[in-house]
Amino acid sequence: MGRSQPGQTRKASIIGGFGAFALCLLAVRAIAAPPVADPILFWNDQTNRAIQEASMDPFVATRALALESLAVFDTMRSIAGLPGFLVRLPAPLGTSAEVATTAAAHAMLLYLFPTRRTDLNAAFARALAAYAPGADRARSVRFGEDVAAAIVAIRNRDGWNANGPVTVAPEPGKWRPTPPYFLPPLDTQWALLTPFTLNAPNQFRPSGPPPLDSPAFNRARAQTAAIGGKLSKQRTPDQSRAAHYWSDAIGTYAPAGHWNSIAATAITAKKLPPMEEATLFARLNVAIADSAIAMADAKYTFWLWRPITTIQAGDASFPAQPGWTPFLSTPPHPSYVSGHSVFSGAAAEVLTAILGNRPFKAGSASLPGVVRSFPNFHYAAEEAANSRLWGGIHYKFDNDDGLVIGRSVGAWAMAAFDRMNDERGPVIVLDGAGTGGFVFDNKAPVTAIEATLDGGPDASIPVDSAGRFSLPQCGAGQHDLRLKAVGAGGRVATVTATLTGG
Repeated sequence: MGRSQPGQTRKASIIGGFGAFALCLLAVRAIAAPPVADPILFWNDQTNRAIQEASMDPFVATRALALESLAVFDTMRSIAGLPGFLVRLPAPLGTSAEVATTAAAHAMLLYLFPTRRTDLNAAFARALAAYAPGADRARSVRFGEDVAAAIVAIRNRDGWNANGPVTVAPEPGKWRPTPPYFLPPLDTQWALLTPFTLNAPNQFRPSGPPPLDSPAFNRARAQTAAIGGKLSKQRTPDQSRAAHYWSDAIGTYAPAGHWNSIAATAITAKKLPPMEEATLFARLNVAIADSAIAMADAKYTFWLWRPITTIQAGDASFPAQPGWTPFLSTPPHPSYVSGHSVFSGAAAEVLTAILGNRPFKAGSASLPGVVRSFPNFHYAAEEAANSRLWGGIHYKFDNDDGLVIGRSVGAWAMAAFDRMNDERGPVIVLDGAGTGGFVFDNKAPVTAIEATLDGGPDASIPVDSAGRFSLPQCGAGQHDLRLKAVGAGGRVATVTATLTGG
C-alpha cells in the first residue's frame, strides 16, 4: 500500500461493534466439538468453507483469503514487536497470540461474510473454549479485533465493489456472453483494483494473444476443439479427471482456496511454528490476490472471445462446428489469460520458495474423494493450466501466458514481503462523517497526527492504541482540513478534505 491520496475518505463504521460482540461471546458455552489445535489452519479452513458455502466467485475469493491471512499475520507480528505487512499496533503486555489471532480472523470473516454470522460465531466460541475467561482473554480478543479493523479500514475502499466497465463488442475476436447462461462479464472492476504489492494492475500485462488470422491462433483453436470438446476422443481419462479436479467453479472454494488446501496439507506433516505458518499463508494469499488483479487487467484489456464462440461460428480458416460444446462449462469472462493458470503460477512460485521442490498429494472440493499426486508445486500448476485446455474453455496460449504472469507476480510478492522491515509510509483513513478516522504504519504505531483547519496553525491530535483519532468540532459552514502523519522512518502521508460544520 502506498500513501493515502489527497481527498481520500473511507468509512470507519464498518468495523464498529467487534469488541462488544466478542465480549458477549466470552460467556457462550463451547459447542460439543474437538478443541482447536492450530488456530491458523482452523481459520484458514473456515475461510475456505465460507467461500464455498457463500458461492463466492474466484476473483472475490482471492481478496477474502488475503485479508484473513493478513489479519492473522499482522496480529502475530504486532505481538512480536515486528513490522506488519499493512499495520503494526502496540500489543498490550501479556497478549495471547492464539486468542488474538482467533479474534482477528473471526472479525475479518464477519466483515467478509456477514450472512454467515451464526456459523462464524459458533466457530469462534469453539476456538476460545480452550482459554480461560478473564481480563487477559478479553484484552487479547480486543487486540486481534483492532488489527482486523485496521486492515478493513485500509482495504475497504480498494475498488472491490465498484462498478467496472462492461464492453460487449460485436466484432470478430471480442468476447461476448457464452452459453448456456449468457451471463455478463464477471468482476470487470478487478482490473482496476488497488494491488497489495504490485505497482499497478498492468505491471505484468502480456503482449496479447496471437492475431486471429495467424497460424498460431488457428493451431490453438483447432487444438482446443479437438481435445476440449465434450465428446472428444483425444482427451484421455486422466486428463478428464484432471479437468474436473482443477475445475474449482463457483460453489467450491475456488482456485485460491484449492491452493490454500494444498498448502495446509503440505505443512501439516512439517509442523511449522505458528509464525512460519502465518507467514506462509500471508505470502501465498497476497501473491494470489495480486495475481487475480494482473489477470483481470489482461482479460479486460484484450477481451478475447472464448473457444466456444469461435469454434461454433467458424471462419474462412476453420469450418464451423455449431454443435460443439466444451467439456467444462465456460466461465463468464474473456479467455486471455487463463485465471487458473495465473493463480496456480503465483501459488507454485510462493510454495516452492518456502517449502522447496517436493512431492505432495492433495484432494479437491471439485472432485471429492479423489487424491492426486504431484512431484512438485510447479508441475501441479502446469497441470492446472493444462486442465483448462482439456476442459475446452481456453486456448493453450491463454494458459502459457497466464503461468508466466502468475510466476512473475509470485516472485514480486515474495520480494515485497522480504522488504517488510522497510517503512511503507503511514496511511490515513477518514471516517466519511468528518468526525475522525484512523492512521496506521506498518513499522511502528503512530501516536499523533497534525491537523490544519482553514490554513491556520497546526494542531497535534492524539492517536489511540487502535490507530483511531477524533477531529475537533468546527463551526458552521465549510472548512478545509489538512491532515499530516509522519511514520517512524520519516515518511509522510497527507490527506485533504472539506468538512461541513454547523
